[in-house]
Amino acid sequence: MSSTSNPLIKWRASWLKLPRFRRGGLLALLVSLGVIALYLIYSLLYLGQIYPRVSIGDHSFGGLTADQAKAKLGSLAARIETEPVRVVYRDQTIEFTPAEVEWRLDPLASIDRLFSFGRRQQWWLSAIEQLSAPFYRPRIQPVFSFNEASLADAISRFAQLHDQPAVSATAKIVNGRVEATPEATGWRLNQVDLKTSIVNTWATFSPTPLTVDAGTDDPLVILGDPTILQAQVDLLLNTELTLAWPGRQKRLKSAEISQLVGFVGEESSPGNSPSAAKLLTANFTIDSIKNYLQSIATETDRPAKEPKLVIRAGVLQIAAVAQTGSIVDRTASAAAILSSLTNPSSGQVVELTFKLDEPIIKEGNLAALGISELIGRGETSFAGSPVNRRANINHGVSILQSALIKPNEEFSTVGALGRVDGSTGFLPELVIKENRTTPEFGGGLCQVSTTLFRAILNAGLKVTARQNHSYRVSYYEPPIGLDATIYLPRPDLKFLNDTPGHLLLQGRVEGSKVIFELWGTKDGRETFISSPIVSNIKEPGEPIYADTDTLPKGEIKQIEKPHAGATAVVTYLVRRNGQEINKQVFKSIYKVWPARFLVGTKEVPVAPAPLPPV
Repeated sequence: MSSTSNPLIKWRASWLKLPRFRRGGLLALLVSLGVIALYLIYSLLYLGQIYPRVSIGDHSFGGLTADQAKAKLGSLAARIETEPVRVVYRDQTIEFTPAEVEWRLDPLASIDRLFSFGRRQQWWLSAIEQLSAPFYRPRIQPVFSFNEASLADAISRFAQLHDQPAVSATAKIVNGRVEATPEATGWRLNQVDLKTSIVNTWATFSPTPLTVDAGTDDPLVILGDPTILQAQVDLLLNTELTLAWPGRQKRLKSAEISQLVGFVGEESSPGNSPSAAKLLTANFTIDSIKNYLQSIATETDRPAKEPKLVIRAGVLQIAAVAQTGSIVDRTASAAAILSSLTNPSSGQVVELTFKLDEPIIKEGNLAALGISELIGRGETSFAGSPVNRRANINHGVSILQSALIKPNEEFSTVGALGRVDGSTGFLPELVIKENRTTPEFGGGLCQVSTTLFRAILNAGLKVTARQNHSYRVSYYEPPIGLDATIYLPRPDLKFLNDTPGHLLLQGRVEGSKVIFELWGTKDGRETFISSPIVSNIKEPGEPIYADTDTLPKGEIKQIEKPHAGATAVVTYLVRRNGQEINKQVFKSIYKVWPARFLVGTKEVPVAPAPLPPV
């Protein structure tokens, strides 16, 4: 057969006769037609199915229908929801549960993503994805949601427990010598990377344990040569400074100069420290100077005196006028002192700058305090009390009289009473201390605190600290279980002013009664105080006798009265508009307290009998 009759040879000859540009165009057309044909065939073969090798993580979804993919997604999601992500960090383990961060899979949107591979709006993009899929595994991220703030917070709390932040070098001056603490390098968890890793385990349905490495945390300030630091301090302590204010001059001694010195980080010379770290240096600082000025405030300041408020005929009035005071302007004065210290001169004197301290409460703003009505009252009797006890009760009530409590302020009875001794007007009287009744200054003040406790309950306020007496005290019953003991510095009686306005405490003694009233603004609260539930009653038992050489032999003196033991439970409930706003249960356990007697053992010499008359 001749070459002229061979069709292939004829086609090749015809092809070569064509111009080059036409051959290129035809070739491109043929390739395009081939790709289109393959695309169409591929599309028909996988109609209604996910294209081969399409996966989520290591889980293949290729060839699955929508229903099959939904079932598989449901199974994987169920595993994720029940298997926490376990994280190991410096030999510490924590588990992050999807439920804690409200993790939710969107199966329909996830299926749409799986089916969208190889099915783009542009056919040529679809063809490229279809043809390239056999050469790699297309990985699709499912659609899910979670509370990012909750996850970040959980990671942060874990990091706070197990991180070791770097510690910068610090120093202090003790008796003119520098006591320095060197820096320490620490480590920190990379919280952003951990969050990404956790989310990725959910995105791939692979909750495998994660081991997280700690990153180095370098200190910001380092300790250099301690001898150089000491030399800096020695130079500073040789500075002379005198402070002056009206009527007084104060030349600072070396120990006081040391209080003006602070230790700060300064840029170090290249080669002395890491570039990010600063070198610990001693110098006079604004903060140290301000702290010193605060420490001598009792010498320099004359604070304003607020007016004394009283209730007369149900109306809030000023009983004693306010007084404007003056206090050191710490910002201006500290700046002047620092300027003088950095430009020293012999015998330098710095005049402190003062500013007026105005009282907060004035005649014009009384109404704004919100003190307009009685909101709570307490009353107890101290009939039969000895003289010193009565005096201490009267004095304690006078101290608390007209106490003003701000909104959201916690009132401390012990704090308000202040120092309790002979110098503040108190007398010795019996108090309960260490299971004994013994005379001390201020005996009887528990009558004051108990009365106040009952006013607090009547007002519907939240009690933040209260303790019952060791044994039952007749002055406070009935009822049992509503007493409140105080003793400096503790126990204390405290309560919170959670009303809309200020509270004014009014106290007085009428005959043998202590009365406390709380004035403020009612906000609709109602108070319910249950009757005491008394149990575990125990009789005091046999009296206790103890020998003493302070009494003549044979003489007996009672020093403790007997008291039965008991447990009392009182429930305190406060409601407003039918809603419970506070509930407290006061459980008081009273010890058995037997009578105690002293028995004299002191031998008393017998006087000789008189001689008979001669």
